[in-house]
Amino acid sequence: MAENAKMTQWISEMICSPEQRIWEKPDPEHTFRGRLDGTRAKADEVVYQDDDVFAFRHNIDESKEEWWEIHVVIIPKKWVPTVLDLGLGDAQLWHSLIAGIQKVALILGLYEKGFMIRMGVLPPYQHTEHVHIHILSGKHTSPVVDGPMPDAG
Repeated sequence: MAENAKMTQWISEMICSPEQRIWEKPDPEHTFRGRLDGTRAKADEVVYQDDDVFAFRHNIDESKEEWWEIHVVIIPKKWVPTVLDLGLGDAQLWHSLIAGIQKVALILGLYEKGFMIRMGVLPPYQHTEHVHIHILSGKHTSPVVDGPMPDAG
């Protein structure tokens, strides 16, 4: 290895092209909570939190292309750039993320009407350099198909 080679702890930095490391919101200290970045109508409302994660309403203006009636984002309190960077030692964090999704579903009554979860990995699908999962339900203006995928066969 060259003397000046940068050592990294993140798998995503080792396997991705330079273009895949260009984030819309490059901020390693970004925690989402309480931020107003021009896409949210008001400050975030925490729906659930524990020692490992917190979930908050992602308030987006109804005129935006990707508006959902219920849009909650759940993030780990530990900063991790992408899902590719979670390893075996992060099993408890994965459990906490899943438990957080379940608790948000109970708190907001999403178990009665259903919901979807969405997670992007790396640009252009992941816009912020921090693992996060979107919990989406209700009325929406999303151009994404909501039902079952058509039969590929």
